[in-house]
Amino acid sequence: MPHIRLDRSDIPTALRGLVATDAAARPRYWATVWSDVLAGDISESTRRQNLSAIERLYRVAEALPGSPGLDRLIADMNFDTLEAALGGLLTEFRNEAKGRLIDRNIAWRIALRFVENVMSHLSPAAEVRVADLAMRIERLNRLYARLAPMGPRPPKPIRALPAVVVEDLYEIFNPQSPRNPFKTASQRWRNYMIFLMMLHLGLRSGELLILPTNAIHEGFDFRAGEHVRWINITTLDDREDPRSSRPSIKTATSHRQLPVSLEIVRIVDLYTMNYRGKPRHPFLVSSQKSRPLAKQTLADIFNGASEALSDSALKILKSHGKSSVTPHDLRHTAAVVRLTKYRNSGLDLDTSVEKLRAYFGWSAGSAMPRHYARAYFESTLADVWNDSFDSFVASLRQLGSGPK
Repeated sequence: MPHIRLDRSDIPTALRGLVATDAAARPRYWATVWSDVLAGDISESTRRQNLSAIERLYRVAEALPGSPGLDRLIADMNFDTLEAALGGLLTEFRNEAKGRLIDRNIAWRIALRFVENVMSHLSPAAEVRVADLAMRIERLNRLYARLAPMGPRPPKPIRALPAVVVEDLYEIFNPQSPRNPFKTASQRWRNYMIFLMMLHLGLRSGELLILPTNAIHEGFDFRAGEHVRWINITTLDDREDPRSSRPSIKTATSHRQLPVSLEIVRIVDLYTMNYRGKPRHPFLVSSQKSRPLAKQTLADIFNGASEALSDSALKILKSHGKSSVTPHDLRHTAAVVRLTKYRNSGLDLDTSVEKLRAYFGWSAGSAMPRHYARAYFESTLADVWNDSFDSFVASLRQLGSGPK
C-alpha cells in the first residue's frame, strides 16, 4: 500500500490528502514531512507521483540486510547505508529502463531531491555531510549511466494545434452547428464554454474543473477609464468536492488572475443562467447528473470532438503526430498564441517569456516558457489566429442572446 487518502471530516483540512504508508498502513514519517512542508504547494497528481517514487526508495532501503528502514537511516544520517539504498534504487530504475523501456528519470530525480531536501532540513551543521552525500550520488549517476538504454531524450514536441484544426474545432463546438456531436442543449453550451475558456485562457484541466460559479469579476479601472473583467484561478475548500479524483491547483504560482473578454463573460452567463441548473455544489462546470464534472468526462468531450473533425483537419493533425485533440493541447496552443501577441506588441523575447510565465502560472524554475519561446519561431498558427477569433465573435453576434 504505497499511499492512502486522509479524508475524514474530523481531520483538519490542511492535513487531508494523500499520505505515504508502509505495509501496515502507518505513515512514512519523512515522506510526509517532505510532501507537506518541504515540497511546497503541489497538486494531488504531483503529490501522487512524488510519493510513488519515494515509496520505491523506502522499499529498497527496507530490503537491505540489517537496515532499520529509510526513516531511521535519514534521522541517524547513516550515509553509507543511504548510499547503498540509492544505489539499489538506481539499479532497479536503470534495469527497468533497459528491459522494459520505461523512463524512470523523473522518479529518480524525485527520490534524490527528497533525500537531499530532508537531509539539508535536519540540521545546518549537516551541510558538509550532505555535500558528501551529493558527491556520492553524482558518482552513482556516473557509475550506472552505462545501464541506460537510450541517450539523452529529445525535446518534447510542441503540441500547439494547427490553425486548420482550431478553426474546425470552432465549428464543431458551436452549439448551433450541424456538426456538433453532443446530444443535449445543455451539453452543447457547456462544452462550448469549456472549449473557449481553455483555448483563450490556456487553463489546465484541473484549473477549469475547480472554477466556482462566481470566478469571474468586474470592476472599473480608473487609470484606464474603462470596465475590466477578470477571472480568479484558485482553489476551493476540497470538503465541498465529492469527486474521488479531485482536481487541484498545480503549484503555488498557479494561483493567479487573468483578464477575460466580454464574449467569454457572456457565454459563461448564458450557460449558468440557462443550462447549469441548480446543482448542490459550488463548481461552475456541472455534469448531466448535476455533479462536478470529472476529469475523465472532460477528456471524453474532446474525444467526441476529435471524432467529428473533418478529413482535412484530421490529416493535418496526424501530420503533427497526433490522432486526436486533448484538453491540454488547448493550453499549449494558447501559450504559443499569447507569446506571439507579446512579441507583436513590441516586447523583447525575455520580457515576453516572463509575462508568459506569470500568465500561465509556471514557477520561477520552470523551463516551460523557454520551451514555448522555441515554438514561437516554429509555429505559423498565429498568422490566422485573429481571423479565428473574429469568426468566434461574429458567431456570438449571430447567436444573439442564445435560446428563445
